[in-house]
Amino acid sequence: MANKYFSMPSMVIPDKEKNDEWCEQVLGAIVSYMTYDDGSSYYSSRVKDIRNYQVYNGSLNQDDYTYITEQYGLTYPARLVNYPIITPKIDLLVGEQIRRPLDMKVTTVNKEAVIRKQDHKVALMMRDLLSDIHKEFTETQGLDILQQGEGMPVPEDIETYMKYNFREMIEETAQDGLEYIINRYNVKDVFKEGFRDLLVTGKEFYKIDIQNGDPYVRRIDPRTIVFDSSVHSDYLDDASWVGEERWLSVNEINDEFKDYLTKDDLLELDNMRNLYGGSVDLNNYNSQFDWIDVGHGKETRIRIVTAEWKSLRAIKFKVSENKYNPGKPFRKIVKDTYKARRGETVETKYVDDIWEATKIGGKILVKAQRRSNQVRSVDYPGKTPLSYVGCIYNNTTGEGISLVDMLDNIQMLYNIVIYQIELAMARSGGKAVIYDVSQLPTNVGMDIQQVLYHLKTDGIIPINSKDEGNQIQSFNQFQQVDFTLSQSVQQLINLKLMLEEMAGNISGVTRQREGAVGQYEYVGNVQRSVVQSATITESWFTAHGEVMQRVLERLCNLMKIAWAGGKKAGMILGDGAYKFLNVMPDISLQDFGVYVGDSGKDDAMKQVVQQLAQSALQSGNIDLLNVIKVLKADTMTEAEKVLERGMEAMQKQQQAMQQQAMQAQQMAEQAKQAELQSQMQLKEIDNQAKRDVAQIGAESRKEVAKMQTDTQRDIHDAKSESEVRGKFADHAIREREKSSDEKKKPEVQAQDTKREDLRKAKERI
Repeated sequence: MANKYFSMPSMVIPDKEKNDEWCEQVLGAIVSYMTYDDGSSYYSSRVKDIRNYQVYNGSLNQDDYTYITEQYGLTYPARLVNYPIITPKIDLLVGEQIRRPLDMKVTTVNKEAVIRKQDHKVALMMRDLLSDIHKEFTETQGLDILQQGEGMPVPEDIETYMKYNFREMIEETAQDGLEYIINRYNVKDVFKEGFRDLLVTGKEFYKIDIQNGDPYVRRIDPRTIVFDSSVHSDYLDDASWVGEERWLSVNEINDEFKDYLTKDDLLELDNMRNLYGGSVDLNNYNSQFDWIDVGHGKETRIRIVTAEWKSLRAIKFKVSENKYNPGKPFRKIVKDTYKARRGETVETKYVDDIWEATKIGGKILVKAQRRSNQVRSVDYPGKTPLSYVGCIYNNTTGEGISLVDMLDNIQMLYNIVIYQIELAMARSGGKAVIYDVSQLPTNVGMDIQQVLYHLKTDGIIPINSKDEGNQIQSFNQFQQVDFTLSQSVQQLINLKLMLEEMAGNISGVTRQREGAVGQYEYVGNVQRSVVQSATITESWFTAHGEVMQRVLERLCNLMKIAWAGGKKAGMILGDGAYKFLNVMPDISLQDFGVYVGDSGKDDAMKQVVQQLAQSALQSGNIDLLNVIKVLKADTMTEAEKVLERGMEAMQKQQQAMQQQAMQAQQMAEQAKQAELQSQMQLKEIDNQAKRDVAQIGAESRKEVAKMQTDTQRDIHDAKSESEVRGKFADHAIREREKSSDEKKKPEVQAQDTKREDLRKAKERI
């Protein structure tokens, strides 16, 4: 973008020479890019961007069509107006971008964080390896040894867990902080406007800064920015300087720069506010560059130009020997004025140094300083980017191009074709008769009005073929001209349809993608057309997604400065839940990387997940509440997690129900078994009773038989004994009777009594 006015001062100078004068020289050089010189590339690029937005907004420059509308110096009976075919296609792509989910993940990327994660992975693996040994030792020895990380749960697949699920607390905090910024400052709407800029102008720019203590992103109008970008990249990250112009009112300037304006500056602004068109003072302000735009029915606007540029800063280090590690000596930062003593070694290294300055109305210079809030990496602090992030589509091919640039010529042809259709309709009419006025029947007193009357009422055209010299005219009175719509209109309509089809093919936004489906088109053909259309336009979404990732990463790393002392806030989530944000000061010790998912793929997968959720509801694998949560999910990952949790909960519920059913079935079987057992026991008792009765009967019979046998034996024995005793008694009696009858008398009586008793016993038996 160089032009003859450009002269950038040196960037490699000591800090003491980087003063207001130096800043004003750099700012003046950048402002020279913004001069409206027809030879400057900024002028042509800015004019093209302005014209593209006019085309998008439907504004029409009639001078571009003069060769059609005024071919012979006369105005045709038709109006040439704009019939936009570009705007619906851009709005459709913007609408698709709004619908696409913003799925992001914040991770720590500095070396210390990577080491922490590796240590955690090793600890999990060691915990997993030692768990079996610890269990075996506890069972064999009966001793429970306390292990390091006793309460640490060990996942089943450690590798998968560390890749996808493991998050440090600082990463969770940074994720919450980024979501807070997105919701608080409506960053999604900012991205929407930036994507429209990309489609219309082929450029998309943002400025990331700190506002009210929070990281903040602001969209930059591509028509108001100049830059020095690398030809090897489509992105603004490697730009060495950037300049931005804005038209603000005095009140807006006071609100934004009140901390930097002096009393004289405020008086100067008040003087600018009171200028009027054509005054000498206004010409003095706008002598070389238009700095002030006077009212004309609105408040005066003042141009402010803000610039940022990369300078180099020399940092001196005093090097001291490290006796413990000679390969890594100690380095200590010293002042620029430090002079090395004898035996000392001083090294000088250069790092990026971002400076900024703002010019208000061409007279007031503010914020001419080293830019605060310079984001530097913990591991590589020597490099820092500008606060501007952006994309120049197809910059590496030599010239950026936008979707409007691709379709501009088709839009012009489209307007011309419709203009020709309107012109043909204006010329159209019915069939006309050629009438020779020299043959008016004036001999009967008729004029042209009476002839037209008879033509209209009677259908007769009276003529006098011999009125002139009594000679018959040879002109054929009954010729006619057809002024109805000719076939050219149909050809123009076909050309119009061809231009619409061509615009869809070039842009990638076909009529099927816009919802215009023919009645004879197959569903499969329409789906293939939509998929192919999405493939063509995916490069626009990819470029925008890359810019979004850079913006979000810059916002996340700017938290290190904005929230270095901590941050407490609250935010309302999409489902109405309230979440607390508690940022600790250790956030400043990390470097963050932000991964933004493929929004197109995520959106397609989210729709599939929603369909699967409905199928899961029909099959009973998930409940209605979780299906609603899936439909309300902002991202595919969130929908996937909701569906996974819902299916797990439903599986647990089904398992619990199955377990309850099994328990009920087991209880029923047990009850049935118990009943069978009780019946069997009753039968067994009955049988046992019968067996006992039979056994008792058998034993009774045996006992009776035994008793009878014993009785008979006893009777026999008794008889034998009685006989023996009888004989013995008789013998004894006889012996005793012999000795003394008197002495033997009692004994005889006793014997008699015994014999009588024995006799009675025998009788009883």
